[in-house]
Amino acid sequence: MAKDTYLKKVLGAERYAAIRASKVLMVGAGGIGCELLKDLVLSGFGEIHIVDLDTITLSNLNRQFLFRLKDIDELKSLTVAKAVQSFNYFGAQLIPHHGNVMNLTQFPIEWWGQFDYIYNALDNLEARRYVNRMALFLRKPLMESGTTGFDGQIQPIAPYETECFECQVKATPQTFPVCTIRSTPSQPVHCIVWAKEYLFNQLFGETADAGVNQAELNKETDDEEEIQRILSEANELAALKNSIGSKDFAFELVRKIYKNDVEKSLRLESLWKTRQKPDPLNFEEEYAEDVSGLLANDANIVLLTSDTKEWSTLENLYVLIQSTYALQKRLKAGETIISFDKDDEDTLNFVASAANLRSHVFHIQNKTKFDIKQIAGNIIPAIATTNAIISGFSNLGSLQFFGKTKRADQSKTVFISIKPNKRATSALVEGPNPKCASCGITTKAIVKVSESALDMTLRQFIDSLVDKYGYGGDVSVILGSSKLIYDFDFEDNAEKKLRDINGFVDNEVLLIQDDDDELQNLELLIHFHEGGELQLPEVTLREKVKVGEKEDQSDEENDYTGTDAIVIDEDQPPSKKRKIDDSFVEIEIL
Repeated sequence: MAKDTYLKKVLGAERYAAIRASKVLMVGAGGIGCELLKDLVLSGFGEIHIVDLDTITLSNLNRQFLFRLKDIDELKSLTVAKAVQSFNYFGAQLIPHHGNVMNLTQFPIEWWGQFDYIYNALDNLEARRYVNRMALFLRKPLMESGTTGFDGQIQPIAPYETECFECQVKATPQTFPVCTIRSTPSQPVHCIVWAKEYLFNQLFGETADAGVNQAELNKETDDEEEIQRILSEANELAALKNSIGSKDFAFELVRKIYKNDVEKSLRLESLWKTRQKPDPLNFEEEYAEDVSGLLANDANIVLLTSDTKEWSTLENLYVLIQSTYALQKRLKAGETIISFDKDDEDTLNFVASAANLRSHVFHIQNKTKFDIKQIAGNIIPAIATTNAIISGFSNLGSLQFFGKTKRADQSKTVFISIKPNKRATSALVEGPNPKCASCGITTKAIVKVSESALDMTLRQFIDSLVDKYGYGGDVSVILGSSKLIYDFDFEDNAEKKLRDINGFVDNEVLLIQDDDDELQNLELLIHFHEGGELQLPEVTLREKVKVGEKEDQSDEENDYTGTDAIVIDEDQPPSKKRKIDDSFVEIEIL
């Protein structure tokens, strides 16, 4: 029996043939990307391109299942393409790309144009918006997906037929790679996440890094230095935890994490080529005597409740040692596991002081205990299972596009949650938000400009636009993000040739606005091509919806995460709240 027999029966012969002949793009090879690539390969997609900018770190291995210890420091895109070959039963052609997907030089518009479908498995809002923008320019269907802790969502996007990624205002949970948190912090929140999710949990919580077997490492790599580094990293905190009942534990903790560990980190010269090096904390020489003095005076206990005071380095050391003593007493009294609670003074003092001392070492501004309480109370952990479920829904949700009928309005947005009555829910996608700046009040398209077309004047170009799209009066033209090059009372560039207008280059954007405010804005991506004449896109501009003329289709509150949430993962879902963007752009006259 052929390997694809059952797949044909499930999908249908016609849909299966379309999937086999398709060329799709997956952007991101992290938590969702690893799971999604597995699903795409096993669904029989013919050609899959994978784009990712990152390399693999040890911290990726707990949730990105296609990576192994031997893959550390390798390129994610190349590694996932190799990893799935062991179950690439249908012979998918896998083409990895290492780079920033927002780089139009590496990934020009014609490269984007080759794909039948785009899957987002991205880790930041800026890149998501960019891919959404490219899908709108090219009219390519896009599957957006994301997870936050136990919650997740998929959103099928058919440009100008359904809501695009920016039709709804997005909650913006801050997201930080684990390697940044553990190795190269640059913001106070990095240090807070490290203190709460890593240091506190490993010492007092129920989680601990699994030990690494040297025999297994020897099978994976012959780099002895790398083996020793991984073994040390996996075992140091476990060893420290074993001595948690000792009298000198708090002082040993300070020496280890703020001096010894930092000194080891400084030996990895590659980390500090473009970053400021941290300064190890010389506890014995600079602070030990003064800390002992503070500990001997009971009056200093008031520091533990000074929520709005920005503690000095000495005071942070005092609070860390005192809170460690308090936590040690609780363990001796019978508590086996102590969970962080922002309203638990002992745990909050430990996290606040530990975070501030790490900030001091890495030349980062300290925060008050009050500020840290607000931040630490909103940290959301990564859940590997959520990534797997959402990846499956992404794949299943896209299969409709490859069927005989491609009715975008029959696509469904899917939500998952740990809430008892909302394990998995779905809803038909909505139409574009008429007030959306990306697809409601603006239509995006590509204008193809040949070498000879560059000799036409700006006025001739504008006349072509007016004739093509039916503008009733004058238009304004903005080049790039904010350079006004033409409007009814600014015609300095009107007789200039396009080639002589500064900034009129390949891959730049032109925004055409109807001065009568009757038609949608037209955003044109300039694409230089080999041809004989200017090629304006075949689009129809809709009448602009006036404010108050049509109410929002949805004002549903987002069920997932607030704007202050911190996510230790790379895959957040869009929020579900609409709002008019009242921001404005300052225009520079060129």
